[in-house]
Amino acid sequence: MTSAASWRTRTAARTAVHTAAVLLTALTVAGLAGTAASAAAVPVVTCPSSSCTSLVTGLGEPVDAAYDTGDNAYLTYQNGELRTVNLVTGARSTVATGLGNLRGIALDGTGSAYVGDFDGNLREVDLATGQQRLLASGLGALHAIAHSGTTIYATGGSGKLYEVKESGTVRVVASGLGLSQGIAVDGRGGAYTADMFTGRILRTDLTTGATRTVATQFYEPTSISVATDGQVYFAVGNEVTRLNPDTGVGTQIASVRGLNFFAFKLDRNGNAYTTQVTGTGSLWKIANLVPRR
Repeated sequence: MTSAASWRTRTAARTAVHTAAVLLTALTVAGLAGTAASAAAVPVVTCPSSSCTSLVTGLGEPVDAAYDTGDNAYLTYQNGELRTVNLVTGARSTVATGLGNLRGIALDGTGSAYVGDFDGNLREVDLATGQQRLLASGLGALHAIAHSGTTIYATGGSGKLYEVKESGTVRVVASGLGLSQGIAVDGRGGAYTADMFTGRILRTDLTTGATRTVATQFYEPTSISVATDGQVYFAVGNEVTRLNPDTGVGTQIASVRGLNFFAFKLDRNGNAYTTQVTGTGSLWKIANLVPRR
C-alpha cells in the first residue's frame, strides 16, 4: 500500500501530464454526461500571488492538517508528532508525541483532535495537555478523519468507512470504497470519499451504509470538502472541481500553479489551505477559492 506521504511528493512534471489528460476527459457523473470546462475557461491561481500566499515555512514534512477558528493549524507527522502553528504569528509547538505513523486528523471544536495512523489506530488527543486516548485499533491505514457531533468517521487504505463513537464503539458503515485520502460529512446524513485508484467520487449514507457513485473518471482525486454552498469540492492534480451532488454536474473552477501535488481543505469562508513538503515545508492559503454566494 502506498503511503500518504508518497502521494504528496509526486513531481510537478508528472502532475502536469495527468492534469492535461484530465482536462480532455469528459466527466461521467451518476450516469449523466457532464462536460468539463475548457482549459482556457478555467481561472488560473498562481502561487505565490496576492490570492495565494505562504503563511508559514520550516514545517518539515507534515502528512495532514486540520484548522480551527482561531487561526491555528494542527499538523500530523509520520514520526508520531502532532504539532500546532499559528497562522498569523507563526508561533508553533508540539502538542503530543508517540502517536504512531500518523495520517489523518480532525478537530471536534471543543479541545480535542482525532488522529489516525498507518497501522489502523484511532486516538483522541487533548490539545491543551497532549494526553492521548486510544479509541479503536485494527482499522487499516487511516488517511482521512472527520468529526460530527459525538461521532468520528474514518477511512483510508482498507476501503471501509468506520463510525467510531467517542465512547470507543466501532461500526463499519460501508466497505468497498477503495483508497481515499479525504472525507467530508455533508450535514444531510452523508459522507463523501474519493477513491484514488478508480477515480470514483462516492457518497455514503451514514445510517444505512448505502453507497452511490456521484462521479467517475478522475485521476487520483483528493481533498474532498463540502462547502457552505452545499457543493462538493476536490482536486485532481492541481485542478479544482466543483461537483453538484444532486444534479451530478462537475465543473472545473480553478487551476492552481506553483504548488506541487495540490491537496486542500476549505474553511467556512471558502478559503483553501494546503501544506507542501517541498523545500523546508510550508503552509499556504488560497483566498476565496470558493466564491461567496
